[in-house]
Amino acid sequence: MDLLRGRSRSVAERTGPPDLGQEGHTPVLRLSGKHNDKISMVAWICFRHGEEPRLIYAVKPAGGYTKKDFPRFLALLHRRLDGPVTIVWDNYSSHISKHVKQYAQQHDWLTVVQLPSYAPELNPVELLWAHAKERLANRAFRSITELHETARAALRYIQRHPDLLTAFLAGTGLELAPPASSP
Repeated sequence: MDLLRGRSRSVAERTGPPDLGQEGHTPVLRLSGKHNDKISMVAWICFRHGEEPRLIYAVKPAGGYTKKDFPRFLALLHRRLDGPVTIVWDNYSSHISKHVKQYAQQHDWLTVVQLPSYAPELNPVELLWAHAKERLANRAFRSITELHETARAALRYIQRHPDLLTAFLAGTGLELAPPASSP
């Protein structure tokens, strides 16, 4: 699981002379919209032997997630996956918070594995964000709603293409370990 925050850019409208390159005339851009609107996204790429990988995500249209939200996300994962969960996390402060540690200690279905510090190349969700950002980059969204809808569409596209999820794991150089054999 990983977290990404995106901000909407204000739409720039030209109000100066007809030719922005016209000598002697400084172009004037009028900005519309708010500068501090943002969305927050969390995502988990879920792998299980013998099954196609799954993407589970959440997009929050305003504000951000807090460390207190992450135990609720873990409970959601447990319900959605209907079984034990091993979560591999980077060292984002909310992932290693006391709330998460206490939650993990209280639930035997949950195993938390921390990636080494400063090793984003080992996190397949980082590759997911890079792919999703391709649809978000170099755009001036007219509103936070448009940014929100575009981000959700990017994640839905990835969700419908499990081959991308497999490629994100392969891109890290990590492999899915076979399930432990039962005695």
